[in-house]
Amino acid sequence: MRDDAEAEYDATSETETRLVSHQESIELPVEKYDPLLLPMPGDVLASQSTAISLDELEALAQANNPTLVQAAAQVEASRGAAYQAGLYPNPVVGYASDQIGINGTAGELQGAFVSQEFVTGGKLKLSRAKWTKQVAVAETILSAQYTRVLNDVRIHFYRTLAAQQLLAVQGKLLENAKDNLQTHKEMLNLGQTNQSGLLQAEVDLHRAQLKQQAAENDLEQEWRNLVAMVGTPELQCTTLRGRLEPPQEFYDWNSALNQLLESSPEIVAAWERVQHDEITVERERVQPIPNILVDVNFGHNFETDNSVAGVTVGLPIPIFDKNQGTVDQALADLNRSRADVKRLELSLMSRLSTEFRNYQTACQHVETYRDEMLPKGKQAYDLLHHSYKERRAPWPDVLMAQQIYLNLQADYIMSQLKYHESEIAISGMLLTGGLAEPPAPVGGGHINAVPKPR
Repeated sequence: MRDDAEAEYDATSETETRLVSHQESIELPVEKYDPLLLPMPGDVLASQSTAISLDELEALAQANNPTLVQAAAQVEASRGAAYQAGLYPNPVVGYASDQIGINGTAGELQGAFVSQEFVTGGKLKLSRAKWTKQVAVAETILSAQYTRVLNDVRIHFYRTLAAQQLLAVQGKLLENAKDNLQTHKEMLNLGQTNQSGLLQAEVDLHRAQLKQQAAENDLEQEWRNLVAMVGTPELQCTTLRGRLEPPQEFYDWNSALNQLLESSPEIVAAWERVQHDEITVERERVQPIPNILVDVNFGHNFETDNSVAGVTVGLPIPIFDKNQGTVDQALADLNRSRADVKRLELSLMSRLSTEFRNYQTACQHVETYRDEMLPKGKQAYDLLHHSYKERRAPWPDVLMAQQIYLNLQADYIMSQLKYHESEIAISGMLLTGGLAEPPAPVGGGHINAVPKPR
């Protein structure tokens, strides 16, 4: 790679070698070295005609991310179970006969019967209410999944946007390293440096080339992650349209915590599960109330040539099985659900604490880079470049100032990215996992394993 770089400079540059003393300062043509600086951080680097925006990617994600289909399917499944749970038992209709062929007749009885179970205690109403509450949990999970997907799309969008800008910065740093190598070649010819300085310049060029390649690989990876989250892996890599520059207003801890505890769909779903389990306890307590079984039969007695009918009424007596164990299980589920609300609140507070620390650090870095370090780095470069034009500063010093300024820009881009990652997490209620399977409306251990939902 060194030979390629040297060949490139040999073919494209026409540097004049002058015979001067070893002590003379090197003076290269000013017009040959234009500043290799990027637009100020935050400027739109993308072409408006070919770039894709965050809004367009969000729309694609809402149409193509498979986890949203899964979460919506859970809502429909819960609605079906709620409808089924409130349906009345079907009647039984049948044929009945007795003593067929007695005394040469068709039988003592030839007829039919109808049986019906009458549900008591409001069981069906409670069953439907319980499953309707599970529908509400599933709908909350669906809403949360939309937020998870959009949060992850936004995070990956800004990561890809940052990777694009970092690649541009690394390209400028590579040009800087090439310029530095060419400068050292000319300085060696002029006796202003030694072979060691030239070798170090070659090492710096190779390092810049490796960083450029790494930046290209990072961009490819971030693009693949982005289109996977959107759900369109066939989407060809293109430029993103957007800004990394954060706003001037920032969150404070109390407002962030209050917003999270009041609006988190995880907390909402947890309270809905508590209500679901409260209805479950009530439902299981009425389960021992006997349903009434009525059987009506009618037919013709061919032995006496009379039409006959009969009615049988029965009900199970809850002497041994009063559903005690299932009630205890339902109460245990209720206690667990209530404790889960408190656990979630504490867990969210802990997670927010970590994320808010990252957010505060990123805000401090962004402000310091934007207001102090970048302006001073730019000023230092401009002063040296002006001094070089007036023959008062050597070109290697200008290149070093330029390199420092470009590295500051790269650091600023990373600080902006970290700001967006933490800000999205906080404003998005810490919901991530846009490709993770949505959680079930009701976790394992709840009372669902019955022939008919109840």
